[in-house]
Amino acid sequence: MDILLASANKHKVRELRMIFDGHRIMTPAELGVVFEYEETGNTFFANAYGKAMAFFELLQWQCAHSDIPDPAADDTMVIADDSGLCVDALDGGPGVHSARFGADEGASSDEERTELLLRKLEGARKRQAHYVCCMVGIRGVDRWFCAQETWHGEIALERSSGKSGFGYDPVFLLPDRGVTVADISDAEKHALSHRGKAARVMNAMFY
Repeated sequence: MDILLASANKHKVRELRMIFDGHRIMTPAELGVVFEYEETGNTFFANAYGKAMAFFELLQWQCAHSDIPDPAADDTMVIADDSGLCVDALDGGPGVHSARFGADEGASSDEERTELLLRKLEGARKRQAHYVCCMVGIRGVDRWFCAQETWHGEIALERSSGKSGFGYDPVFLLPDRGVTVADISDAEKHALSHRGKAARVMNAMFY
């Protein structure tokens, strides 16, 4: 199966290449197309579906004028996802705004966003949180699939020095293990994570 992935996020692409092992994943850059999509939806599904459909339509036009793969071919699926962190004490925030969290306060990197999150939760006893991943796949001109999965945990009191993962992983604590996602292996993360679970559901739609 060829997966045409509507993402330029190097961390996400790396994860999905490991999760979808055995399938060929191609990004917009590898296909030689310029793709940008502004995630303005109020839900993870709205953003994932909108992004997948926009990429599918772009590739349909491009394949009529170049030799890129036909996105509507039987052995091809266009996939997009939208993911985020929902913190109970922040009324579910940052949610769909996770990638832009704190932009109005000068936060522009993963480290700055996690530090801002810790400051906002300083002194908070309620630290439950969960990751969400909504993944949408378009196969052919009249079929699309959706998988939305979660991963529950807590926000740690401080940032971990672990080097695995990305985004909010250094502060996403797994209470039953006593470590953050940044402290576990890639294989462990993919077995447990919201994105790993959504990808396994999507994988079943390939056949």
